[in-house]
Amino acid sequence: MKLLAQSALGAAFGASQPVSGFESHGAVLRERADIGSVMLTTSVEPGSIAEAAGNVAGVEIPRVPGPLKTAPGRWGLWLQPRTWLIRCGVEEEWDLVKRLNAAFPDRRAHAVAFTDAICWFELSGAVAHDILTEGGFISLERGGLPVGSAKRTLVAQIAAIVVREGESAWLVAVERSRARYFAQWLSAAAQGR
Repeated sequence: MKLLAQSALGAAFGASQPVSGFESHGAVLRERADIGSVMLTTSVEPGSIAEAAGNVAGVEIPRVPGPLKTAPGRWGLWLQPRTWLIRCGVEEEWDLVKRLNAAFPDRRAHAVAFTDAICWFELSGAVAHDILTEGGFISLERGGLPVGSAKRTLVAQIAAIVVREGESAWLVAVERSRARYFAQWLSAAAQGR
């Protein structure tokens, strides 16, 4: 028997798929099972590993919350003072983990594959912000979440990482175990919009 990898919502793994049951005149919701993620954690002061880790990862390691550091096919985002998330292609995830761990054999920094732990959703369109703020704390006001930035927050009463990719384009990561609930919540919030 051969097992096939599936996304959190049961679609083909490694692809971007519309979320079944989501209906809106002003927004589109997609499950992004094509996004790979690596979590990098350090046990030392981040400045002592940031440059070396960035060179191996192919993207600068952010030193502050908020703005993403970007490079072709990658971005890095600050999760905590000693923890970062690096976005990569799904097919690159394990290679990136191996390279990062090989660069720090003393374990000052440690990378783990994180794609299976979280589910990414892409919400875009004119009413995407309204749908997200139905149950969260995302602001477009001065000092809010500008394009190219990320924030850890609660949306729909669950922990989420929200990335603003464009004026009306958002990526939201939730724990894989919460994916179905989150998709249903977004579908309910989008009704009539």
